[in-house]
Amino acid sequence: MSEVLDETPDHIHSNLLETADYWLSVGLVLGLREPDQAQQLLQVIEAYEAERGELARDAKSLIGQVFE
Repeated sequence: MSEVLDETPDHIHSNLLETADYWLSVGLVLGLREPDQAQQLLQVIEAYEAERGELARDAKSLIGQVFE
């Protein structure tokens, strides 16, 4: 997300962050309530990801920042 913010005008950062927060919340709810479907969705997303491990590294980094 920091890369996106670096590449966009300051006046739209709040909208970008609000959108990211929304989709993160949707993903968390899906992961908790429908874990099998969440796993399938993640596999679809990762199939189109240029670097497959990037999402896992980002997730680990986020967890480290939030809970440590």
